[in-house]
Amino acid sequence: MEHFIGTVEELEWTLILNTPVQNLSAQLEQDAFDIDLVTTVINGQYKQSLTCAIAREILGIDLPNDDQDIKTFVETLDISSYVSTRIKNYLSFDPDSFQELIKKQQIIKQLYLLCVSVASLNAFVQTCWTGPVFDLESQDILPAAIRERYSITELNKKVHEILSVDGEDVYGLTPHALYLLIPRIILVENVSLFTHLKSVRWWGQRVLFIQQRILDNASGSLHDTMFQYLQSLSDTLPSLIPEGKTTEIYTRFHLEYGIINHYYGQDSLAKEHFIKAQELSGFKWTLTGMLGKRTKFQTFDVSQLLVVANSQDVEFKKDDNLEDSGVKNVPNAISLNDDTLLEKVEISEITNNDKNGLNSKSNLKIIDQCLLLAFCLNVKNTSPSHGITTEQMMPFVSRVLENPNNWMVYTMALLLRSRLEKEKSRTVERSVLQLQALVDQFPLELSSAKERLDYFYQILLPSKWEMEKELALQYLSLGVVRSALQIFERLEMWEDIINCYILLEKEFKAKEIILERLNVTPNSPKLYCLLGDVEKNPKRWEHAWDISGNRYGRAMRSLGGYWFKQKEYRKSIECYTKALNVNPIFEKAWFIQGCAAMHVEEWDIALQAFSRAIALDPDNSEAWNNLASVFLKQNRKVDAFNAFQQGLKQKYESWRIWTNYMYTAVDVGEFAETIRSMQRVVDLRWEKEKESCIDLEVLEILVNAVTQGIQDASKNSASRLAPRLENLLTETITSRMTSHPQIWRLCAQFWFWKKEYDKALESHLKAYRCILHNPRLETSEDIFKQAANTAIEAVEAYQNLGDLTIVNNKMASENSQTETSTMVVCKDWKYQAKSLLTSLIGKTKNFESTEMHDKLKETLKELKSL
Repeated sequence: MEHFIGTVEELEWTLILNTPVQNLSAQLEQDAFDIDLVTTVINGQYKQSLTCAIAREILGIDLPNDDQDIKTFVETLDISSYVSTRIKNYLSFDPDSFQELIKKQQIIKQLYLLCVSVASLNAFVQTCWTGPVFDLESQDILPAAIRERYSITELNKKVHEILSVDGEDVYGLTPHALYLLIPRIILVENVSLFTHLKSVRWWGQRVLFIQQRILDNASGSLHDTMFQYLQSLSDTLPSLIPEGKTTEIYTRFHLEYGIINHYYGQDSLAKEHFIKAQELSGFKWTLTGMLGKRTKFQTFDVSQLLVVANSQDVEFKKDDNLEDSGVKNVPNAISLNDDTLLEKVEISEITNNDKNGLNSKSNLKIIDQCLLLAFCLNVKNTSPSHGITTEQMMPFVSRVLENPNNWMVYTMALLLRSRLEKEKSRTVERSVLQLQALVDQFPLELSSAKERLDYFYQILLPSKWEMEKELALQYLSLGVVRSALQIFERLEMWEDIINCYILLEKEFKAKEIILERLNVTPNSPKLYCLLGDVEKNPKRWEHAWDISGNRYGRAMRSLGGYWFKQKEYRKSIECYTKALNVNPIFEKAWFIQGCAAMHVEEWDIALQAFSRAIALDPDNSEAWNNLASVFLKQNRKVDAFNAFQQGLKQKYESWRIWTNYMYTAVDVGEFAETIRSMQRVVDLRWEKEKESCIDLEVLEILVNAVTQGIQDASKNSASRLAPRLENLLTETITSRMTSHPQIWRLCAQFWFWKKEYDKALESHLKAYRCILHNPRLETSEDIFKQAANTAIEAVEAYQNLGDLTIVNNKMASENSQTETSTMVVCKDWKYQAKSLLTSLIGKTKNFESTEMHDKLKETLKELKSL
């Protein structure tokens, strides 16, 4: 029995990898297991799989019209209930049989169910993503009574309603959605029935991800269920055997996990899984530079960015042709045909190996090519949108295009190249032509369904209508509006059609189209939302919400945004609350709700909103900043400090966040971080703000903390930070700013504490000179008083420090040893002090009768009497 269970488990992982069944037929024949069903699924013969006797029995295709289940099905058209009933009946067993026989029959039937579900799911993927055309109508796998009673339109409408979730509709022209609904019912709604199989939740996660990708927007419930399945899968994967089949199972698992993280914008988590998958695969790559040429007329080599990579135990050699690697046809790669640019960068290095032994030309395993494309997508999401990012991404794509080993992986690489090239004038034409070629290849039978599905779940390929939408958007960006509109109208993408007319400043035409569509579908919440977008009329969104039965979250999100712009913050909060109760996956909605709550000082609501926004996107620096501000309002300063820290990780160049972080750090006694943040604020703001970028109050607190040995948040003396404070004062502040007396006073305080009395005296004098050179000294009494007070402080510094001695260390020239000597700070301090006062008194005779002027004279008299 254990041997049989092990064989079935091996079949499960073979299905996951979509690799041929080897040496298992003989083992299973004696157990009356039909290996042909598994084989047809793996070979991409989904029509045969869905019309075989086992599938017909499971789905009840041949049941008579007078069967009670059929009668109920015809009356209610409850597809979920019917399929659930069928699979429960199918899995039932004879209680009089031997226990071991019952268990074996259960395992076999559960595996059959899994195979039929996988065939149905892959048939849907073939229909909507990969091609070629699938020649079995989805209603043909339902009983004849249903096909006779309901039209294709009615069936599709019902299936779309079931697959819509969290108020998010299925794309209206999704073909053969029944092929997706059936595996969802079997693998997700009835997952508890699969008591003996280990890969069911993996397939269930794939079903849910495909369902997510045909919805208008992200779904919170699908997101949560998918990640529950992925987390539970970690306990059911086979034991990891180095260099065995299981390494690719784990590689694919982590790659798919990362792709889902990437889809939901969780890029740091995605990268962790991509790196884990790379380690398991034994794949090594690096982004490096080599000398080469990019243009036809280039006479010298310059550094070019490229990816060098090696696969572990690669099956293909450098000189293998496509036939040797199992690829008979490849997608049409459009040539550049530019009069200046080369088709690809010519590397002029003598060797193609980098310093780590990695190669820029050797062939790669297909799974490693998928990994390179995943890392490419991660570069895009984690980097700013500018030319440097494009230059970083292109080498990943070019490396994959070197070796067309798989139809769909090569297609994905061409698509990414098209996306990258659309931004440049010399390559935008190829970008559009390439995208058109990829759209046109969909129905062509140039490669098998099996090859197209082999690695489909390890890449993030858009559906055929999404690819056509990309093509229309490219036409739109080039000003070819008519062609774009034709594509949008054929795809019935009304929102994009409306945006086109708004872009053309033809709002009236947009409104006409919406009203025409409302005559066809008068109860469409989506159309009423679009009408609200055009008219800016909140009643339209309210009506959309009502006719949807309070389930169309888009209506309340639009209304919440409208009230926020109108500064009706309480109404905005209420609308977003309703929308997020339906579908909580919208990070932007949480963020705006939090901002609205801050405006009306609803701190608890703001706290929840920003916390949810951060949970969805941990890289949202603004959300971290606002969360910290809420914590401050609630007097939770330590929490605010931690939140600001997280925000700075994502937005290191934001002086506003650094400023807030500085204030919070000094509040909680994190003096080291206060020094660091002040340095960053000055570095970031100096060019524009000059003196105003330095907060003197915070600087004074720092100097007092260090000189007085105040304890920081960790109960350590702040005096240990003296070297860092010295660097802040000398390298960051006074090296840039020399005209603010208070800064020099604080420097004097610091140097006096360090017993560097000469520097302390010099700082007092610099503080005095800052005011002495003020052009308003002789006309403004306020400026005069400041100068007088600072002069008296300088004279007192002369008196207190002038006669003191300091240690002077000099390097002897002969033996390079340090010589120590002592010297007086200022031998002629009396003369210097009297000269300072005499000069100021003479310069400010306009204020001769004032109290402060008399004080200067009195101080000078005291000096002379010494």
